Amino acid sequence: MGVNKDKPNRWKTDIAKSVDFYNDWFLQSAPQVFKETRLQTSERVEQVLKLTVNLTRLNSEVLQESPTILPVLRMATCPPIARDRLIGLAGVPRNLVNTMEEDKRMPPRMKPVHLQENLEKLGKLFLS
Repeated sequence: MGVNKDKPNRWKTDIAKSVDFYNDWFLQSAPQVFKETRLQTSERVEQVLKLTVNLTRLNSEVLQESPTILPVLRMATCPPIARDRLIGLAGVPRNLVNTMEEDKRMPPRMKPVHLQENLEKLGKLFLS
């Protein structure tokens, strides 16, 4: 049985304490985490813009050299493209996109010809 399951008169006090605890934690932690994440993200976006010459150079070579740019490219669209939506719109294998984003590399077992074709599809999608 829960500690206060049978004592509803304590619920409001417990909820208020829980909310206060969370708010205190958030106000102490969030500003620093936000600042660090914003700095890392802005640096990453700047790198992607340089690498792609302000998003005008999006071809299979760039994607193969730098698979980590894919999440930035997805977020640069309006509205941002979800991973599953990208896979469907580009008509590429799920494994390609997941490996690029999660493992930060190309799928090791994908044949070079198929890799090239699929990377070209991704590049064309972002340039269209």
